[in-house]
Amino acid sequence: MGCYCDRMSKTATLQQARAAKAKAARMVSGHPDVNGVGITRDGDGYAVKLNLSGRTKPDPLPKQIDGVKVRTVVVGSIRKLETARKAVRAKAG
Repeated sequence: MGCYCDRMSKTATLQQARAAKAKAARMVSGHPDVNGVGITRDGDGYAVKLNLSGRTKPDPLPKQIDGVKVRTVVVGSIRKLETARKAVRAKAG
């Protein structure tokens, strides 16, 4: 029988994720690719979610903060809804 330690990771509580989110926001402020910091579900617990405008090198962004997982998701550029609607209408002709 082997150890299943790698498969069984401890999940963070909402309180831990909130604390890590605040720390993450300070850590990534000014990063050109990060356009949002939030909290997301992770199995039975929570993780910090970093929204990115584009692909970035994995080095500068943390994988975890104080034991809380950090997930990165490329969501594209963020802009006002009105601006986005105008862009869609312009493409439609």
